[in-house]
Amino acid sequence: MEKPKLGVIALAKYNHQKDEIYSMVAYYKERFAKETEITVDICEKVLFDDVDVINTARKMEIEGTDAIVFIVGTWIFSSHIISAVNDLHIPFVLYGLSDKIANGNFGASIQIRYVLQEMGKKFLYLYGPAKDENNIQKIIKYVHASWTKNSIRNAKIATIGGKCMMMYQTQVNEFSWKKTFGVDFPQYDAVQVFSEMENISDEEAQLIADEFAKQFDRIIWKYDETGEYIAKDAILSQAKMFLAFKRLAKIYNISVFANKCMPEMASARYGYKYAACMATCMLNEAGYITACEADLPAAFTMLLLTRLTGKKVFFADIARLSSDKSKLTFFNCGTAPISLADRKQPVELWPTPDTTGDEGLANEYLTGGSDKERGACVRFDLESGNPATIMRVGGNDETLRFHVATAITCPREVEKDEILGQRWPGFGLKFNGNIDEFIRNTVGHHYVLVHGNYVEELRYLAEMYGVGFTYFCGA
Repeated sequence: MEKPKLGVIALAKYNHQKDEIYSMVAYYKERFAKETEITVDICEKVLFDDVDVINTARKMEIEGTDAIVFIVGTWIFSSHIISAVNDLHIPFVLYGLSDKIANGNFGASIQIRYVLQEMGKKFLYLYGPAKDENNIQKIIKYVHASWTKNSIRNAKIATIGGKCMMMYQTQVNEFSWKKTFGVDFPQYDAVQVFSEMENISDEEAQLIADEFAKQFDRIIWKYDETGEYIAKDAILSQAKMFLAFKRLAKIYNISVFANKCMPEMASARYGYKYAACMATCMLNEAGYITACEADLPAAFTMLLLTRLTGKKVFFADIARLSSDKSKLTFFNCGTAPISLADRKQPVELWPTPDTTGDEGLANEYLTGGSDKERGACVRFDLESGNPATIMRVGGNDETLRFHVATAITCPREVEKDEILGQRWPGFGLKFNGNIDEFIRNTVGHHYVLVHGNYVEELRYLAEMYGVGFTYFCGA
């Protein structure tokens, strides 16, 4: 994967503490060389006039730099930086050194920060010693955030079908989101998926199905308690759907899918009889980001977190609140990638549970073509005890915002007879603090989890996009 690229420019007053400034540049060159996840372009000359700063910054931007750090090493004139960033189209960092390199370096950065702020520029202001490791880590996170923003611009988040189950929050104001995030929202019909499936041979699909089946500790072909069973062609059919989505991604250059999986892909009356859950799991495992229920904000959130972290993510419903209000249980119908599973527990494939009776849904919803003949759904848990970030982007225009929380993974809580919660992938999250604050700020019921803490990077991203940021510290 392409690495974020950081540019570093040190500025000083002509011949003022020259040796100290060059020594500082040498330090940054050595320090950033240790970061294997980014590339660094350091201007090894200390720059003393406006023209050099402007030309160097412009050259770095043209060469694909994601963010530039301007280091104020001595007192300098404001124009040194202001002129350079006036036409700059990438985020930047203003770093005011507080070391005793030269009188006025810190003060110079303060007055420049104020002017840039008044100009409406989006940037990160840091100050402190040259070798402040905390600041260096902030710079690294900032360039990761900027690279993420650049990498998803013009991404295509494709809806397959239309609005699912009349859920308003799964749609976006395309004008607003295009303007802010730079992404496109093409729409295709489920018929295109079914048509593409017809062009895939049983032999090709069987190879995919066999490899997929190897990932399970157990396949429950028949559930004796209810008589439900996985239909003979269900796994093969899902492998064909997986391959069909892959082909559409290549044909139309699609980055992310938001699939209206029901009722068209879950009902015999619409020409297909197995829910797309297993195919969605296969797609997410293979790196084809796919949200179910045509949830566009969730699909965008999945893309954002995947690009930022380089990790697989878990799309899930907020499902249950514990009696003591300290834990939330999340699950979803089998869309999460299997590589996230806690292998200390069995990873299983079950007959898709019967969910008929939901008002307004087709009778065959998720059930297959006959009473007991079903598709298949993946079942696993996340490992407990790990820090995690959950997030959803929501809103439109002036309400557009990131809603972010941190928590610790824990066992999910479901009733023993709760079919859906037991048979689908899921996890629990343990929160510290008043969970009511998190719930009252939610922007939908589908959230996306990634392992680790990425709050700082996400805050930077929100600032770069100019959208709101709401954070609940639950861990």
